[in-house]
Amino acid sequence: MLFLTSAWSSTKAHQHAWELVKQENGIQVYTRSLAGSSYKGFKAELEIKANIEELLAFIKNASYCPSWRYKCLKMLNLSDGYIYKLSSLPWPFSNRYTVMSSDTQFDSKHNRYTVHLKNIPRQLLPEKIRQQLPDPEGSLQMRYSDGYWQFQVSPANDSVRIRYQMHGDAGAELPTELTRRGIVNAAFITLDNLKQHFMR
Repeated sequence: MLFLTSAWSSTKAHQHAWELVKQENGIQVYTRSLAGSSYKGFKAELEIKANIEELLAFIKNASYCPSWRYKCLKMLNLSDGYIYKLSSLPWPFSNRYTVMSSDTQFDSKHNRYTVHLKNIPRQLLPEKIRQQLPDPEGSLQMRYSDGYWQFQVSPANDSVRIRYQMHGDAGAELPTELTRRGIVNAAFITLDNLKQHFMR
């Protein structure tokens, strides 16, 4: 399975409109505020020439994560579709990890794959999953990290329209500019690296 979700829980009714904050190299990045969080959610979109099977296989290969996903230090595929991902935060803040349930759906009518991800608090995880987690070693779990990957396949021109949407909350009072830059980079750099990989 892969990684994502579009669950903003109780904040869903209090979402603001998307604002385009970066457009470069064929990638559009949008952000919006969400009630109850000092961290904005992001949405990034990109169209590339790629085989959907190869694209999905690349994205869910945990060993590739540090090479293309922004600030990823390590990713592990756990059993039952759970995913562990460790990301770096700048000193003096502790690194953050997520343990996400994933659910991949295919809409045959629209030829569209959606991979939903939702961060589950460590204490609420099944015992079997907790036993597979690495020692935190000073890292802390993200307060939220929910979103989805969506892949709209266009067989006519062998392209895939990608949407990457997430809302993360590290549960730390980071400087405003650092937070803003980190959110935009998480969207843009991740998709730009993905694009570069499939242009080789």
